[in-house]
Amino acid sequence: MSSTPKSPIRPPGRRRLWAFFLPWTLLTLMVFFWLAWRETGNRLVFVEMSPDDGSPVDNAAGRILLWQQVLPWIPWLLLAPYVLLVVWRHPFSGLRKGGNTGILLVAGIAFTGLCLLFQTSAARRQPIVVPMPAVEAWFPPGMDLTPGGDFGIPLSRKIGLDPQVDIPYSYGLPPGLDPRKLPGRIMTREEMKQRISQKWRDISSRSEAVLGGLPAQLPTAVLVLDGFAYLALTGFSHAWIFLRTAREENRRAALLDSQHVQARARALQAQLQPHFLFNTLNGIATLTRRDPEAAEEMIVSLSDLMRIALDGDRKPEIPLREELHFVDRYLEIQRMRFGDRLQVVRRIDPATLDFKVPALLIQPLVENAIQHGIEPSNRGGTVQIRTSVADGMLEIGIEDDGDGLLKSSGGSGSGIGLKSIRERLEALHPGRHHFIMNSPGERGARAVIRMPAILASDPT
Repeated sequence: MSSTPKSPIRPPGRRRLWAFFLPWTLLTLMVFFWLAWRETGNRLVFVEMSPDDGSPVDNAAGRILLWQQVLPWIPWLLLAPYVLLVVWRHPFSGLRKGGNTGILLVAGIAFTGLCLLFQTSAARRQPIVVPMPAVEAWFPPGMDLTPGGDFGIPLSRKIGLDPQVDIPYSYGLPPGLDPRKLPGRIMTREEMKQRISQKWRDISSRSEAVLGGLPAQLPTAVLVLDGFAYLALTGFSHAWIFLRTAREENRRAALLDSQHVQARARALQAQLQPHFLFNTLNGIATLTRRDPEAAEEMIVSLSDLMRIALDGDRKPEIPLREELHFVDRYLEIQRMRFGDRLQVVRRIDPATLDFKVPALLIQPLVENAIQHGIEPSNRGGTVQIRTSVADGMLEIGIEDDGDGLLKSSGGSGSGIGLKSIRERLEALHPGRHHFIMNSPGERGARAVIRMPAILASDPT
């Protein structure tokens, strides 16, 4: 049986992703089509100007300009969920930092490219504010050939019947000058609207920036802003990930401390159970008469075993060499009990001795192998302990050639001890470990643990 718990910091499941991103993608495509790809009709919006100060009579121009200021933000908003999802799945941290950096760079290029494509295309389709004089406008010869000159010089009031009295004020001309006496022509508002509507494509191509529409060629600053928007989104997503990770690490640390205390209590309970103590003390009494030195060694091993199990300052994670030292003390006692019936084979890779492992990780597995594999067999058997490291993963294997896999679920060293191992591995390495128990053949049992290889000196 294997234990592969999921990471507590992970993207939503596929169903939730489909439920959100499918309608969001449809919304994004609709907005992109409506604002950036849809062919519009007449883009000109006529705004009547006040005859007194030339200010707009209504606020249509203000609404259009405000919308054009908000327009560059639209692709940022629409693409933000996709950026957050990419960062969530490929954060700039962890073992795959290098590969994730490349993915985030490609995503940034795609983000800025789509934003620029939208903003450039949408800019060519935005309304153009056309200021219309309150009454009439004077067109000097050739003025309609200059940018913005298609709208003439507005007059303050309509030219009356008496030229001596009804001389309107013309913006940009000396007061009292009658534009009717100058070259050119006077055009009414309706005539201007009709003329501009018929020629609006040519007029807008020459006067777009003057009239208030977004320029066809966006400045480099817009591209820079798109890049900053992407950096802000990735920064926000990383900050959220790190915040949640820190909270989860604190929760796991508290849980691990509690589980470590429970594991030490279970280990002490296993060593102090009447069956174990009776056999150990009985062996000591027997050795006292025929081999005092061996009896003394057994007492020292038992004392050392209890001291390590009761050590309140022991950390939840310790170097593998310390864990193996504890296992050796336990095996010394068991070898004195079983004699030649118990054989121990150690295949320890020296390169693994400084890697961190949960305290009291191996001893319950060795105890399980002896109690349920070696002890029931009259012929005894062999317990093999091996360690290795490959591809950044530490592997620990405990194997015996006894009667087979454990059948019972109660008692120390069986279900409770194995459950504690799974819980602590899940708390320390969620989603990055494996714990498997199986039978390599008709006889015996094998337990294999794989976890990230982290040096004890590594602060992470």
